[in-house]
Amino acid sequence: MGSYTGPKVRLTRRLGVPIAETNKHLNPRKPNRPGMHGFRRGRPSLYGKQLAEKQKLAFYYNVREKQFRHYMEKASAAKKDNVTALTEYLESRLDNVVRRLGWARTIWQARQSVAHGHVLVNGRKVDRPSYNLRVGDTVTIRERSQKYIKACAETCEGPLPPEWLQVEENKLEGRMTRLPTPEDVRLPFEVEYGLVVEYYGR
Repeated sequence: MGSYTGPKVRLTRRLGVPIAETNKHLNPRKPNRPGMHGFRRGRPSLYGKQLAEKQKLAFYYNVREKQFRHYMEKASAAKKDNVTALTEYLESRLDNVVRRLGWARTIWQARQSVAHGHVLVNGRKVDRPSYNLRVGDTVTIRERSQKYIKACAETCEGPLPPEWLQVEENKLEGRMTRLPTPEDVRLPFEVEYGLVVEYYGR
């Protein structure tokens, strides 16, 4: 699966869950699946259920198939349970942290902000959305991009930043104080992580 560039609400309709935390995804104009037979939902097989659960996470974090498989391999090799390790890898991605800090409305906008060089990590420009932050890393916005990011932040409809991120009030600055846990993650839908693990364990 490459980086998706098509209509985003189409993903929400296809999977039946809000892929982004904006009103357009939470209340889609057409709730049924895309296509002429979208009103009919078949009975999915076990593989279909596993694939759907994986796709929910992959699209929510805007992660490609190759990257997601890499995260699962690292999570399986980690000295902790798979769900905790996978959560750490996905949540600590730079584009996701920008979203969690409230500097972008969606993961796609956050990815674009990082790729265009607006974001600094420990004072250095990082333009790789998949960059994983470490505990103690500080995220800021370069000076000439602050007006643009502030405008994006004003339109953000998402929840407040999670407890594992410390935010400086009235400043575009955030710091990762600890690793995120599954309990910290507030997804706009339910995920059966067991099915995701089974999908990659086939």
